[in-house]
Amino acid sequence: MTLILHSKNFETIVSHCKEEEPIEACGIISGQIRNCDGKIVKEVHRIYRCKNKLHSPIEYKIGAEEQLRIFSEINDNCLDLLGFYHSHPNTSSNPSKIDEKRANYVGYSYLILSLHPIKISSWILEQQGFFTKEKLNII
Repeated sequence: MTLILHSKNFETIVSHCKEEEPIEACGIISGQIRNCDGKIVKEVHRIYRCKNKLHSPIEYKIGAEEQLRIFSEINDNCLDLLGFYHSHPNTSSNPSKIDEKRANYVGYSYLILSLHPIKISSWILEQQGFFTKEKLNII
């Protein structure tokens, strides 16, 4: 699988994460999923900035009401839920032990942005507690 992220959406994520520092920023990504010559391609069309209810520098939580509202908006706009993003203000863009323990949307993308230095990577939650790296193209 490949996740395509347009540079304007990448900049939106970076800006959000810098604004929220030192806490983890978080959000939801939506777009379209298509099959291109037998390969699954997910293209991000919309970024939804969310509030980290935990106000923590090492973990995040999107409130249930906010998440439900965004999921409904995604559905109303005939888009696909692609996954989630969050920042790691002081660590790498690899999933943390907390990420592995708390992530529960199997099959979805998890974008993680490290702030120092700026680096983004995408991960697929294969099963509870187990991520694999996803190809990420920023265009």
